[in-house]
Amino acid sequence: MSNSKSNHSVIKSVLYSVLSFFLAVSLFFLGIACIVKFSLFSQDFMMNAMASQGYSAMIQDELKSDLKNLGHASGLTDEFVDKFVDSLDISGVEYDYVKAFYSGDNTLVDTATFKQQLYAALDQYVIDTGMDPEKVSQENVDYLVEKATSIYVNDVSIPFFSTIANYVYKYDGPLTILIAGLAVFAAIIAFLIIFTNEFVHRRYRYLCYSFTTTALSLAVIPTVVFVSGYITKIGIATRSLYNLFVSYFSSFFMYFYFASAVFAVAAIICFLVFYKRYKRITGHHSHH
Repeated sequence: MSNSKSNHSVIKSVLYSVLSFFLAVSLFFLGIACIVKFSLFSQDFMMNAMASQGYSAMIQDELKSDLKNLGHASGLTDEFVDKFVDSLDISGVEYDYVKAFYSGDNTLVDTATFKQQLYAALDQYVIDTGMDPEKVSQENVDYLVEKATSIYVNDVSIPFFSTIANYVYKYDGPLTILIAGLAVFAAIIAFLIIFTNEFVHRRYRYLCYSFTTTALSLAVIPTVVFVSGYITKIGIATRSLYNLFVSYFSSFFMYFYFASAVFAVAAIICFLVFYKRYKRITGHHSHH
């Protein structure tokens, strides 16, 4: 009889351990899915990364430098370039550029306004410098505008984000469904652990196992990334893109630590409840 009880207890222990493992796995993937949803798939996340680095100001400085190099070969002064670039709404352009990716619109950099403003600025430059408009080669002006536009597109574009954003609009819906599915699956397993276990303290013990495993698993990913230094070693030519890349992905992986901390707190609460109830049971038996 005692052997039968012992075997039954072992089987239940193994069963709840398996359930605890599957709960940890489902919570791990649920955590990753939520992190991706509220970071890489969030327009606000990208805009915050850009704002925190002063990305638009850096783009403005780089555009000035690049256009000055072009202008020197075309007889344009540095003052003209500075004034022209300052007149551009770089922040607005970047906002529209990023917004287009998340809405599924045309993701090419809009050059029409830039060209229009540059043509107008060049016309005014000819007047201000007292040049004879009749002697200005329209062909040369067109060539200058096209070269400047190419520089503008190159400076404003965010190549690494373009790669990520290709998946955002396409998989945002399925990701939401995945999150809902994982949440339901995790809830069912948690329900089985809680309401089929006759010993209350053991319910919290197995939940503690799950939350602890999830917390440690989520913490491992960013730790490996940060220790390897992969993010900061990336080879990106411009300072603006490098700073944005580092800020963007550093913030993304910090979300893993935040999620890990949430599960760690849940694990600690479960452990404290388990320990309190376990002590109550052992204390009760010791009195008998």
